[in-house]
Amino acid sequence: MRLLALLHYLKTRMLNLMKKMNLLLFLTLLVWAGVSFAQADTKEIVTMIKTNLAQSKEKIKQYSWIETTKVYIKGELKSTKQNQCYYSVDGQLTKVATGATDPAKKTRGLKGKIVENKKEELGDYVEKSVDKIKSYLPPDPEKIQKIYTDGKVGIQILEPKTKFKLNFPDYDQPGDILSISINKTVQKLMALDITTYLDKPEDKVIFDVYYKDLPDGTQYQSSISLVADAHNLKIVVENSGYKKGAGQ
Repeated sequence: MRLLALLHYLKTRMLNLMKKMNLLLFLTLLVWAGVSFAQADTKEIVTMIKTNLAQSKEKIKQYSWIETTKVYIKGELKSTKQNQCYYSVDGQLTKVATGATDPAKKTRGLKGKIVENKKEELGDYVEKSVDKIKSYLPPDPEKIQKIYTDGKVGIQILEPKTKFKLNFPDYDQPGDILSISINKTVQKLMALDITTYLDKPEDKVIFDVYYKDLPDGTQYQSSISLVADAHNLKIVVENSGYKKGAGQ
């Protein structure tokens, strides 16, 4: 009787152990499958992003458009500038100021000099901020590929099987991050989110970029918004009025 009881006990323990091993194996396979699918998704999306950027970069050269830049300090609109933009025959982006640019208002006397000095300092910072935007737009497919090859790309699911966000750390400088949101179903970019800094890491700037489509499918940056909280600064750039063939 004792022998039978012992055999029954051993059989039960063995069955339980096998169940646990099967469950562990199942969970391991599930994790592996999830990682494999995520890697496949990431590779496919990175390829789509690079293709989209390359195609739109060439197609946009057929257009001219109006670029409107607004500068806000502490939430108050301080200046508005407009440029007509187009690509010259040698492929260089050309910008020509339009009559819609707001002239700067001058204050007389000592107060005026102080205001002008502050404007000059802020103007330098605004110029640096605009240059910073240019260094990220449009994203460089080669940099994107390198970060992917180095295994640094992170992927977030915004909407299952449809919308994703890919994060590219150290895209342009150490400590920054470029995030690209895409709609995989229609093979289109939706937005960019960039967190970076100017001269030093504590001089943080964040900017968001939103995309729209032209009738022929060309994607363009419809709006760009940069925020530098340390300077109470916000810069908004809007692109509109696209015309094919104009300005060539």
